[in-house]
Amino acid sequence: MSVSVAAATALVVALPAAPASADGGLHAVDLGTLTGTCCSQAIAINDHGVVVGESQVGTGENPPSRAFRWKDGVMTDLGTLGGPTSAATAINNNGWIVGYSTLADGVTTHAFLWRPGLGMIDLAPSTVTSLASGVNDSGMVVGRYVTGGELRGFRWVNGVFSDLNTPDGSGFDANAVNKHGKIAGTHVSQPATWKNGITVLSGLVGEGMAINDSGDVTGHYSLSAAGVFLWRADGTVLAQTLPPNTAVARATGINESRHTVGYRMTPSGNFRAVYWSEFGTPNLLPGLVPGGQSMAWGMNRLGQTVGLARLNTTGSEYHAVLWTR
Repeated sequence: MSVSVAAATALVVALPAAPASADGGLHAVDLGTLTGTCCSQAIAINDHGVVVGESQVGTGENPPSRAFRWKDGVMTDLGTLGGPTSAATAINNNGWIVGYSTLADGVTTHAFLWRPGLGMIDLAPSTVTSLASGVNDSGMVVGRYVTGGELRGFRWVNGVFSDLNTPDGSGFDANAVNKHGKIAGTHVSQPATWKNGITVLSGLVGEGMAINDSGDVTGHYSLSAAGVFLWRADGTVLAQTLPPNTAVARATGINESRHTVGYRMTPSGNFRAVYWSEFGTPNLLPGLVPGGQSMAWGMNRLGQTVGLARLNTTGSEYHAVLWTR
């Protein structure tokens, strides 16, 4: 396995921090919860508009959460691997869903794959701790696991679990995978991709969070300045610094049009979901109430975006949200 650095040939285009504009033509749909009580969040959406995420079940302080699938207005509990909690993190266009779940001991967490008609299976039964973060239409699953006290990346294909790390053990944390099997993630605190070896993207300090089928990667960085980036497959890097009155910005999803979603946080701790078009002017997505806080996690080819939004401006309850036109 090799490690290469794309920074030597990449052109980094520093985009000026831009003030946010209105909602970009999207409106927020409240997806509700599994039990009708607080709280839920949507993490991913496929090109058919099927949404996955997690929703608390039960009442009281710190109730457990369950992985859900939302389709045609109906939210379904996907169950667990025997423990009280689970969460879904990604879905492909065949309806395969991945995420993580506690086992019967209520403590150990393992990566899972859920398939229509087949239910949930443990992808890494021999690991101490693991979680799945991405799945493509060929059924390749990627994620992270702990072994020997170290966090490492993995790939699962047709029942075969493989480690993604370099021979020197320097590590690769996998976050997402496209249809060609190229994986976006992080290598030694730098955004990187993995396919038959690791390619570090432009030497930025940060994390690669999402990848489209063209090989464009988005994520966040921090060095002399902090912000979000779009690494295009041609090697050009669009890096946007934090806009005014912003303490943190994260890009978490990307589609084939190079539209990107994520969130920003003000110094006072208020979050707002953001939608970029090739890192032009950031559009603040509408909340469920005027001025309500929100975060965006994923999007599909149509630009439909999912995340969470607060139910009011003062409370802490939040629901899974679908932003659509």
